[in-house]
Amino acid sequence: MNRKLSILVGVLILGGVILLVFHTRYPFVTPAVGPWSVGFQKSSNPLQEQKIDPVNIVTYEFIDGLLPEPIDYIADPFFIKEKDTFYLFVEIKGRGNANIALLTSPDGKNYDYKGTVLDEDFHLSYPQVFTHKEEIYMLPETKGSNNILLYKADNFPYSWRITDTLITNIGLKDPSLLLSESLNLIVAVDDDMKQYMFTADSLEGKWSEVENYRQDWGNETRPGGRFFNVKNTWYLPLQNMSAGYGTSISIYRLETNGENLALALEENLYLQPQSEIEWFNRGMHHLDIQKYEDEYYMVYDGDRHLGNRLEWQYKRTLKHNWIDFYNFFTQ
Repeated sequence: MNRKLSILVGVLILGGVILLVFHTRYPFVTPAVGPWSVGFQKSSNPLQEQKIDPVNIVTYEFIDGLLPEPIDYIADPFFIKEKDTFYLFVEIKGRGNANIALLTSPDGKNYDYKGTVLDEDFHLSYPQVFTHKEEIYMLPETKGSNNILLYKADNFPYSWRITDTLITNIGLKDPSLLLSESLNLIVAVDDDMKQYMFTADSLEGKWSEVENYRQDWGNETRPGGRFFNVKNTWYLPLQNMSAGYGTSISIYRLETNGENLALALEENLYLQPQSEIEWFNRGMHHLDIQKYEDEYYMVYDGDRHLGNRLEWQYKRTLKHNWIDFYNFFTQ
């Protein structure tokens, strides 16, 4: 074998090895993302492995059958319990931009669809609803406005209005909020999956980017639900995209060391595709957990396979691998 041919063979072998490594970490071909549906259940310990309930599911087909125009999916469920009622807010995507819709239940099991409660000229999702100083607020994703907007309910669960702009002139996805006596945080990502963390002395205060934290970039940086507390420790669901968008959810622990903040992996792939549940057999990408009395209530979403349809993910695969290598050598 002459020298040029030897070099060519070597290059091809090396290229093949690199492609194999890339494919193993983030496959070039994945199942097509299907329509999202929403599920719910109770748990005594949310940090243990959960067996997903195959029955307690609100499917996109169910909601689609109630409406005069077709919808693509329901996703990003957040809930709040007021008096004797569970209020479940979801992103609903029909024609045009997605809006925020509402379902209610007297027992956390049987939900009735109440319709759209928030509609803007831009895409809305991630309807993170919470109580603060005896008022009810919502911090949804409002990336299309290039701001993080805070809404307040004038007549809960309806009549939402913008009451504050927390962060201006930046388009961020899925802002997750933590409010506590010792720390207030917002964690979100931009379109390049670069993670941002902001802090303020109060919800109504001036939100500034945290200086003393490691700004991650790439996979498992995008929030997939609100912060939740177990035994005085704060946790945050983050999205895993190793096999395409919305593959799984991992749980990260918030660590504070003096003035330094970090998110450390607690439970890897906590929610994964559920092969035996039709509605969640392609992936799961959102989780909301809150404690009521002596148990936890959780809502989540997942999507289904679209027959045998596959999607090429070569751009995402190359991008995420290079980001991983960059993070490895720079952090």
